[in-house]
Amino acid sequence: MCECIVQPVSSKDSLAYFAQRAAQSVSGEASALAESLCAATAPRSHDRHGVIKPNMQVSAIRNRDGRLECIKVRWGWSPIWSVGTMPPLTHLPLHLVMRSKVFDRIKREGRALVAVDGWYEEIGDAAMANQTPRLSYTTSRQSSPIFLAALAQASETHNGCDGLSLVTFGDIASKQQRLLAFTGEDALAWLNPDLQWEQAQQMAMHMAVDEPQLEHVLTSQRMATF
Repeated sequence: MCECIVQPVSSKDSLAYFAQRAAQSVSGEASALAESLCAATAPRSHDRHGVIKPNMQVSAIRNRDGRLECIKVRWGWSPIWSVGTMPPLTHLPLHLVMRSKVFDRIKREGRALVAVDGWYEEIGDAAMANQTPRLSYTTSRQSSPIFLAALAQASETHNGCDGLSLVTFGDIASKQQRLLAFTGEDALAWLNPDLQWEQAQQMAMHMAVDEPQLEHVLTSQRMATF
C-alpha cells in the first residue's frame, strides 16, 4: 500500500492549469499549457517539504457547486462512525465506496484530486529472512503530474472527522489494490458528483494510468528520515 506521496506542485498550480486548459483548448494551445505545468513539476530531489505521509496536510482539488477549488486537508479521513474505534482511513477501495450506502454523502460531495509527482510503496516481506522491506517509487514516464482520485471531508469549521482518503481499485477476489490515478486529460471526470458505479468502473479500466505509463524505481531505505 502507498506509504507516502510526493507533491512538489501545489494544487493552485494544477487548478490554474485546468482553468487555462479549458479556456484555451479551443484555440489549440493546450500543449503549451501542458508544457508549463511540466516545467512547474520538473524532477527534483524529494525533500522534507515534498514528501507527505499519513496524518500530514495534503493539497487537493475538489468541485464545489460547479467550481474547482483548492483545499488543504489531513491525509486520513475519520468518518463519524469510526471515531474512537478505527484509525483514520488513508485508502478506500473503489468498489466499496461506490456500492456502499455508508459512503453516499462523501462520494457525492467529497470527490477530490491530489496532484503528485509519484508515490512510495513497500515491497518485499519483512517476515522473510529478517529483511527490511524496501520501497518502490512509482512515477509517470511523462514529465507531468499524476492526479490521484480521492475522497475528502473538509468542513468550513474544522472538526476531528475532516480528512482525505486515496481511492484504490483492482481485483476484488485477490485483494490486490492499486491507486486510482489519471492524467490531466482524464482527471476531471472523477469530480463529477453524479458518477455511478458502472461509470467509475469503466474509468478505472479504460482511463486510469496503467503500467505502460508508469516507471518504478527501487530504493534501498525507508523514508523514516522525512
